[in-house]
Amino acid sequence: MDIRKLPVQQGLVWFRLAIDLGSKNPRAVFGAALLLISTLYAAVLLMALVLSLLVGGETQEGQPPDMKLVMLVALALAMLIIFLVPILLGGLMHVIREAEAGRPVRARDIYAPLRSEHGQKLAWLGLVQVVLAMLGGVLAIGLAGGDYWRDYMKAAEVLAQHGTPVLGEPRHPGLLFVVQMTFNYFSSALLLYSIPLMLFSNRGVVPALGAALRAAVRNASANLLAAGLFIGALLVGALVAGLVASLLAVLGGLIHPAVGALLATLVMLGFAITALVLVTGAAYLAWRDTFGDPAAPPPVPVPVHHLEA
Repeated sequence: MDIRKLPVQQGLVWFRLAIDLGSKNPRAVFGAALLLISTLYAAVLLMALVLSLLVGGETQEGQPPDMKLVMLVALALAMLIIFLVPILLGGLMHVIREAEAGRPVRARDIYAPLRSEHGQKLAWLGLVQVVLAMLGGVLAIGLAGGDYWRDYMKAAEVLAQHGTPVLGEPRHPGLLFVVQMTFNYFSSALLLYSIPLMLFSNRGVVPALGAALRAAVRNASANLLAAGLFIGALLVGALVAGLVASLLAVLGGLIHPAVGALLATLVMLGFAITALVLVTGAAYLAWRDTFGDPAAPPPVPVPVHHLEA
């Protein structure tokens, strides 16, 4: 598979184009993002409900529930959510792709990958993320030292009890930071590149991961520039959204506390939807420019204006 070498300023192009994503069909694009968040939220609520029924109930003999069964059910439900994430992200990319091409698409088309063979295979990327998370944890513990992580867990317990935690220094702080940033970059790139490679380029799991890794290395400069721009924009956006939500919570609280809470929730939900569209759309743009998209419409030629005598 041909992997195009892109200039570093392409990261800025992705940032600018991502801001305008959804303008052709905002109802479908932002509605799909809302459905993604709602679906994951419903799955988490279902998981909490099932676990509460298992833990809070008693068996017929009046004995407490089997904690091994509870842990197995919790693990199964958590894995179901993890498998669902890449499928829904692929569905959002599908909606964005169709909207950008000017083809008819609806918000509920986010579930289209569930009906396709390639979309269903996206679930395997959830398992890949689990393996990568475990590998990252092993690397972090090895660099920071077992004592640091033991002290870290104790500090978390103290903080949960509203105490003042005391946290020591990791064994190799500089190296730990570099390794974590590098690991986070490649794990994110593997996920965001592999989803469109599997869904739109009809690649298998292993070939998609291999192509995504090569693209992450070949265009690291453009990817890192885009990542830096998006992280900065999202931090500023989160700060602004938090301030607006706090203000609306106070003003709405003058009417009723529930009104203030509702207004604040709507503001933060709007920020989450926008951030999700930006990041997922940028990943789609990066895949399109790196690997090419035969289904994309041809570029519109730039008109050249001549002076008439």
